[in-house]
Amino acid sequence: MQYVSLQGTISSTIKVISFDPYLVRFTLQTSTQDYNCLVAKDAFNLMYVAIQNAPIAVFGHYNRRKQLIIDKYHVRNVVSG
Repeated sequence: MQYVSLQGTISSTIKVISFDPYLVRFTLQTSTQDYNCLVAKDAFNLMYVAIQNAPIAVFGHYNRRKQLIIDKYHVRNVVSG
């Protein structure tokens, strides 16, 4: 299994695609390309802290369908106002 670490921004809305198990997806945009990302671990928290265009750092691996499965993430605080 090949692990990757990436930094970029969330370029799409965060969508719930499954409720059992709870699974969300978003598109990560880096300076070189876009990645389809899936989050199962701590997905509720991601829905709470992340917004579109927020900076994010991720660590994960690819599945057979070339989707990036996120194991760990950090969303930078975005102050709106």
